[in-house]
Amino acid sequence: MLTHSNSAPLTIGKLLGLTLDMYGTHIGVFLRTVAIPYLPLALLSFFFARDSISVTLFSLVIFPFGALVSLAIIVHCVDSLHGRPLTVAAALGRGLRRLPANIVMVLVASAVYVGLTIILATPIWFGLLNTDISTDILFGEIRDLLTVPPDPIDIEVIMNVLDEVLWGGLGICFFGVLILVAMFYLSSRWIVAETALMVEGTGPLESLRRSWNLSRDFVLRSVGYLLILSIATGLVGGLISVVVNFGLAFVFTGLDHSLQAGLQGAVSTLLSIFFIPFQVTAVVLYYFDLRVRKEKVDFGFVQE
Repeated sequence: MLTHSNSAPLTIGKLLGLTLDMYGTHIGVFLRTVAIPYLPLALLSFFFARDSISVTLFSLVIFPFGALVSLAIIVHCVDSLHGRPLTVAAALGRGLRRLPANIVMVLVASAVYVGLTIILATPIWFGLLNTDISTDILFGEIRDLLTVPPDPIDIEVIMNVLDEVLWGGLGICFFGVLILVAMFYLSSRWIVAETALMVEGTGPLESLRRSWNLSRDFVLRSVGYLLILSIATGLVGGLISVVVNFGLAFVFTGLDHSLQAGLQGAVSTLLSIFFIPFQVTAVVLYYFDLRVRKEKVDFGFVQE
């Protein structure tokens, strides 16, 4: 059992090792906690998530459920660190009480992401306005690209316009990378905001400030930790998803495109049941490690 005790700051390798230990120790209660809302969501995904637009809308609708299970897993992790029993009902109940504050925090962070993206993408918008091709035609092509299987001619039209707007593919790549770097930096600085909100009971804005302050002297460490988590879960999850989707496509060869999209969405939701607890646990342990480093708080990650 993981218990509360004195400890020194841990390396990233030890944090990931403890994440695997906690995940393995409590995998049953973790999976049950996530499965309660996610199994019905997987069924709904099959019936309603049939194209790119419906998938996006569905993800917005189910977001509160994802936020709830994340908060509940945080509760489990904290209870485990303090040697308390883990119960699904109690974790979900405590998570539900903090859910409104968490949603507000995510909306605030999302507004910052969107605003920054708009600012960094300003050259793209100016270029589109000055191009000879009507923006209505261009956006119509993009809309069609998101709702139906891509047509080579449509893709060629879009790429030709972007090539004219941003001095070729190099300009597109530059601004695209710039936006991604900015988003990743903000994500790394706010990496433990959700944990702070749940553990310390802070408000939405205070939780973002709390995470920003905790990571202030450990920016590169936070960026590296988030990058490792993203790569690890992305590679494993992506590989499993590709294998499963390939198998489904091979078995259900007669399904049309919309049914295949719904089935793939359901499978993706089911796979999330296994990955969410690992990701949340890794972030919770990182939060406590930052507090040990920043505030010399007495938190421990030892086993007995």
